[in-house]
Amino acid sequence: MAPEDGRTDAPPPTKRGWRTSGFFLRVFVFATGAAVMAVEFAAERLLQPFFGNSELVWATLIGLVLLALSLGYAAGGRLADRRPTPSGLGLLALGAGIFVALLPVLASPLLSQVLHGLLATPAGVVIATLAGTSILFMPPVACLGAATPYALRLAVSQPESVGSKAGSLYAWSTAGSIAGTFVPTFYTIPYLGVRTTLWLSAAVLIALGATMLASRFTVLALAVPITAAYAAPPLLKPVPGLIKEVETPYQFAQVYRLSNGDTALSVNDAAGIQSLYTTSRLTGLYYDAYLLLPYFYPATQPLSTLLIGMAAGTIPTLYSRDVDPYRAHVAMTGIELDPDLVALGRQYFHLRPSAAKVIISDGRLYLRRTSHRYNIIIVDAYSQEIYIPFSLATKQFFELCRQHLAAGGTLAINLNATSSTAPLTQAMVRTLHAVFSHVYLAKAPGRYNYFLVASEAPARLPAPSSVPAFLRPVLARIATTWHQPKSTPGIVFTDNRAPVEAMTNQMIINHLLSSP
Repeated sequence: MAPEDGRTDAPPPTKRGWRTSGFFLRVFVFATGAAVMAVEFAAERLLQPFFGNSELVWATLIGLVLLALSLGYAAGGRLADRRPTPSGLGLLALGAGIFVALLPVLASPLLSQVLHGLLATPAGVVIATLAGTSILFMPPVACLGAATPYALRLAVSQPESVGSKAGSLYAWSTAGSIAGTFVPTFYTIPYLGVRTTLWLSAAVLIALGATMLASRFTVLALAVPITAAYAAPPLLKPVPGLIKEVETPYQFAQVYRLSNGDTALSVNDAAGIQSLYTTSRLTGLYYDAYLLLPYFYPATQPLSTLLIGMAAGTIPTLYSRDVDPYRAHVAMTGIELDPDLVALGRQYFHLRPSAAKVIISDGRLYLRRTSHRYNIIIVDAYSQEIYIPFSLATKQFFELCRQHLAAGGTLAINLNATSSTAPLTQAMVRTLHAVFSHVYLAKAPGRYNYFLVASEAPARLPAPSSVPAFLRPVLARIATTWHQPKSTPGIVFTDNRAPVEAMTNQMIINHLLSSP
């Protein structure tokens, strides 16, 4: 029964028109669904230079995006019931679009402030990522989440059609999310950049919002992404001596000049150096230890070497410059997943075609495809700066390496660890012992680098007289810690269970807690 004064509690009926037609609303939710994923992937790229791209960062980002969507769904449904008009839906899209357009402008100064003063620990990364993501990315994602239930309210004119209309709109929204996953990942981010990806998404949202509002003045909001493009800083994260920054399909890479004149490559949050070019013979880092490997063999024996994780080519360049002149040529095949790092190597790190046969591939996938055998296999593949990809640290992977070693062949691994007794170090030793008859460990140049060697035949360090004079200090340093570690009880990494990242995180925390 209606109230006596004639008022009704029901919202006014929605006026039907082309802006609330089924086709236009499907296009609308397709666009907002695509924008959600574009913002999420762009957010990950904006966060990388500051916090890296570890599982902790991804988990935090995905969790907060889902939270923002949930809040948006709930708020959008309530708003639609109170005021089911095209202009209400238009305001959501317009607001989200303006905020998305400003993200590249706000990201660098805001994330720098969030990061300031936080320890570079997993806990600190989580806190910083939570704060940065909440401030920057949750508001536009919440607006975009509110769009679909709002559009559903506008689309429903008869109660009996609710199910089919809801199914259709959510299907189109999901289809948009699929497009928003693949188009930025494979096209706009690698070819146009993360900021252009956001500005294009913002322009589409603003155009849709202006259309829904049916006001020519709202079209002026399209000036926001254009203005933001001019106002945004030219670099995502400036660093001293920066030469070039590149957004690749896999990571954010920066090439910069060190204070001593060397050229370095860092990826994501610049927590470490992934490649280094120096005019001096030795780098002073763990790369120098790898120069000893060819001298494990007779000087006249031609060697075939496989390098998994080539980056910009430090090891091939050192081999061609500092090993080949002193012994039989070492033919090297370099495997690198990211072709942009190889391009940077050729441009800035003196990587020559003669130094290595370069193959763009996943290291493990390459071993499955090839039948070639190598005298030396070097594994120096890292993702997320300090984490060994778990698939390159398991018993099954090392069995694959053993199958591709020639008689008397050697497997060498660079391991980031805080000590020779750290659980991660012991787990790697244990896993290698499950595959190889002989395992050796030594402290490599570099604060947290260890040199792991595994083979079926006994391996012996070369005599000082068999290596060039410039390498003898490196040999002497390796010799002081070279030993055969015992296999202790504990986990062996397998494809089913390899908590490499968790062990790395715990190792860092334990090291920080034990530091004075």
